[in-house]
This record gives sequence, C-alpha cells and structure tokens, in this order.
Amino acid sequence: MKERGQITLPFILLVGGIIVEIAIAGLFTAYFLSSANLGERLATRAASAAYSGIQDAMVKITRNKEFGNQMYSLEIENDSATITVSKADDAGGGAYLYTIESLARAGSREKKFVANLVVNKISGKTALQSLEEVPIR
Repeated sequence: MKERGQITLPFILLVGGIIVEIAIAGLFTAYFLSSANLGERLATRAASAAYSGIQDAMVKITRNKEFGNQMYSLEIENDSATITVSKADDAGGGAYLYTIESLARAGSREKKFVANLVVNKISGKTALQSLEEVPIR
C-alpha cells in the first residue's frame, strides 16, 4: 500500500514544470508582440508628424508666395517635426520652385518626407509636383 503513491510526486512535478514552461513562453511572446506593436505605432506617429509638417509649409507658402529659405519646428502633441523650406526661381517659367523637407521624430522613430511645389509668381497658384518619403541617413 505504501508503494502506490511513489509515482504521484514525479508526475505532479512534471506536469507543473510543463505548465510553468508554457506560461513563461506565453509571457515572452506577449512581450515581443507588444514591443513590435509599439514600434509600429511610433513609426506611424512619426510619418503622420512629418506629413503634417509638409502640409503646414504648404499652407504658409500658399498664403505668402514669397515665403522661403526658412527652417522652423512644429510640435504635434508629443511629437516634433523640423521643416526646411528652400525656394528657387524657375528661369523661364515665371514660377518659384519650392523644396520642403520635413523630418519628424516620435519616440525612437524618425521619418522624413520631401515635397516639391511650384508656385506661379504672378497669380500665386500652387501645384504639388511630388511628395515622397526618403530614407534617413
């Protein structure tokens, strides 16, 4: 009768070890998934802030066609964007050529957008030529 319970203790330790191992693996998986999700959210926030910087500069240029060759910062909630506006004269077309660069930071992530804008010198009509995300060096 005393020998019947000898297998119970190793069996309970084996099952308990398996349960603890599964729980630890689940914790690691949840941690890595949440870390990846946080990085993705920060990248999205940085892209949104950079795009907002481009839009802000376009509004300033639309309101004042002589706006140019300036650098300024823009705060968007907890994120920031540094906008650089360069203006050049189109030799034969009677227009200004603007290059807008917006570099935004959200947490540890950074995104950079560059836009090219053409503004008629007389009428002030604006046309967006290109808008693209560029790699950060």
